[in-house]
Amino acid sequence: MTLNAAKEMPTLLGSSQLSLGVTLKPQQQLGNFCFSGAPALAKTVELLLANVQADSIYVFGAEGVGKSHFLQGCVLQAQEIGCEAVYISCKELVNIPSYQANECLAGLDNNDLLCVDDIDCLVADNHWAQAWFHLYNKFMKRGNRLVISATSNPRNIDCNLNDLRSRLQLANVFQLSALDEADSGRLLQAKAKQKGLQLSDDQVAYIFSRSPRGLNNVLAVLDLLDAASWNEKRRITIPFIKQVMAW
Repeated sequence: MTLNAAKEMPTLLGSSQLSLGVTLKPQQQLGNFCFSGAPALAKTVELLLANVQADSIYVFGAEGVGKSHFLQGCVLQAQEIGCEAVYISCKELVNIPSYQANECLAGLDNNDLLCVDDIDCLVADNHWAQAWFHLYNKFMKRGNRLVISATSNPRNIDCNLNDLRSRLQLANVFQLSALDEADSGRLLQAKAKQKGLQLSDDQVAYIFSRSPRGLNNVLAVLDLLDAASWNEKRRITIPFIKQVMAW
């Protein structure tokens, strides 16, 4: 699957009866992911995507630290080099009856790379835990690669199956932390540039001084500014930011 296809086509999971569309965000690239909080992760994922070694990566951290960005970036980069790669948001699977877990995950082991976001949303349930355990074993047996995220360390994950917890602990484990303001500012400027916008250091500082805390909130401000700039055909200035955000 090409990158362009990834932008336009949902990922289909499992059988046709249990298909679930997950649209990848093309701006969630590894190239604009900030590895400053976990520098060793950059080299580890490079080796994993290059298929130098069949392995798995487990990243954990609080909401808003970039777990979904990282996983989607892995899928997009893998697809660019011709690998079959799938991103799964477990938050989108919670409404599927757990007794259908095996059917839902059937066939996913045919992919070269599987990125499973927020696995802790499901594995407290026995059916889901068993289904993920069997899928994990198939992946490792075939020499395929897994990238998994959760909010907690695999030693402490709320999991109904100890065997699955043990498998998760065998992964390369990295904790993602919230970016400091300097790194957050650089990320905001990079994402603005992707949208065709230029944000000066003064404008970034102004946004951070007024926006609610948290990178997700700051990025939401950027989306509003982007839409307003497009609609009004105006460039970004501090007075324009004040007007749009009513600050």
